[in-house]
Amino acid sequence: MKRSFLLLLLLFLAVEGQRIALRRKPPKKRPTPRPKSVTIPTDDIHGNLPPGLTEQTVSREGCSPPEVIVNGSVVAENNNDFSTVQEVQFVGLVGRRDQKRVCKIKCLNGVWVGPYCTEDGKTLKQIMRRCTIRLTDAELIGVTDDGRTLMPDVEISLPHDSEIHLRCVEPGLYKFIGNDTLFCDDGTWTDDLPYCVATTMHRNFSMQAPPTILYHVVSGDAGLTENGSIVVFPGTIINIDCIFQRQYGTPQWSWTPTHRQYPSSWAITAEEKNWKFRLSIYYAKDHDSGTYTCTTPHEISNEVNIVVKDVHCPAIRSVDHNRVMAVEGNRMHSKARFACMEGYELVGPEEITCQASGQWSDDAPHCEVLECPPLVSDSSHLILTTRNRTYGTRVEFSCQTGFKLSGAPYLNCLKTANWSDATPTCNPITCKPPIVPLNGRVLDTGRYLAGDFVQYTCNAGHVIVGEPVAICTDHGVWSQAPPTCKAACEFPGEPSNGQVIPTKFHYDIGESVLVGCHPGYRVLGFQRLRCTSSGHWSSPLPHCRPYLQT
Repeated sequence: MKRSFLLLLLLFLAVEGQRIALRRKPPKKRPTPRPKSVTIPTDDIHGNLPPGLTEQTVSREGCSPPEVIVNGSVVAENNNDFSTVQEVQFVGLVGRRDQKRVCKIKCLNGVWVGPYCTEDGKTLKQIMRRCTIRLTDAELIGVTDDGRTLMPDVEISLPHDSEIHLRCVEPGLYKFIGNDTLFCDDGTWTDDLPYCVATTMHRNFSMQAPPTILYHVVSGDAGLTENGSIVVFPGTIINIDCIFQRQYGTPQWSWTPTHRQYPSSWAITAEEKNWKFRLSIYYAKDHDSGTYTCTTPHEISNEVNIVVKDVHCPAIRSVDHNRVMAVEGNRMHSKARFACMEGYELVGPEEITCQASGQWSDDAPHCEVLECPPLVSDSSHLILTTRNRTYGTRVEFSCQTGFKLSGAPYLNCLKTANWSDATPTCNPITCKPPIVPLNGRVLDTGRYLAGDFVQYTCNAGHVIVGEPVAICTDHGVWSQAPPTCKAACEFPGEPSNGQVIPTKFHYDIGESVLVGCHPGYRVLGFQRLRCTSSGHWSSPLPHCRPYLQT
């Protein structure tokens, strides 16, 4: 086979004008592996060729690209060449249980035939077609055998051998016509879709309408199951009313139980006696279970099914130590209410009810510890003492060196599952631009973040008074006050073979120095130098020369 890219794709394939759907799960984001090779005997499909074709008369070339379905959508473009492909093998998820099977289709006289899938790892069998169904009757309820409820006017597709259970939404208020269970058999339902007929209460007591049947519990308890049966608790007294106009005649009650007779008559009270023909079941027992039918004088009937049963729901296990519950009991219609300890939230319903089916209306909820939302900050310099977000947690914040906290220094996770304040941020610590001293200048980089430093210098004829270097501290202030530049003379230096008295780093205005020479040397120039107001010496530095030189 030239192409293998169709492996693990599910195909809707044309088989004599009909499409057969194979379901698949969404593909994982990784290269599609090849299925393990299996040997499928050609003879296995001899009996499934299109009419008039045999293995001797078929051509295995000339099929167009098969239609490919990925995640329920048709791949629009499929330009791969299949003109010489004889068969395509792939892996499909088949049937109600999505069993993985090796399948293949074959090109016979320009038509794809199949798919055929292995049933026991060896034998090929043609995949049965799926059935589609859409409930157009708003009063009809359908449930699949895997527990899914059919939605009105929504078409669904079910695999071969699926079944659907149907009933009217309000038993007794509508008359159910048809089979209550349908099976999918190779693309066809075993029976027509049933329907619900409106009864007398919906049709203004028309004599041509089936009678409405209502029930009323005098003492005890009763309820409806999912299949529409009326479950009656043992010992219950229940009245079943056939709604019909008395002036048109008297209906008749009939029943399937054979252990006793049931009294029936028109209701006694003035507001009911002309339209309620009543059957009473006193102190119901198991043998009262059965079908109760009301038939009008025009031979039009309706029925309800009674099941006498001691309905108890299973005990609710209290394995969640953070959950508290109040349970009325586990008999039909009993309620169980739930709450959580402080710091926990309820996941699930606050209340569930024991239904007539003997099952609770929902699973018991559980308690999960309250969590506040994740702390999100725009600053990567924020430091948290903990990443815990559960109720009661206190998170304290700080910033990395060179940054300061802006906002609350700590947050508490409240029982509302919210933080006590907004998340703080970390802003860079900066100092104000340094003050340039008079007759001086500042050497810096133009940044004034924590840790940065500046250097001060003075112009010629001036000396610095104070620290020449200042650092921006973590408090956002300079480590030293700006220095000043004072007019002064610098040390003039010493002549060779001589000395200057006094020796200092700088000299105040008006201060003088005396230049002396070593023994054997004499001063050539002015011996006394005075610091003038301009910051310069009154004379150049003299020289020391030997006495023997002129």
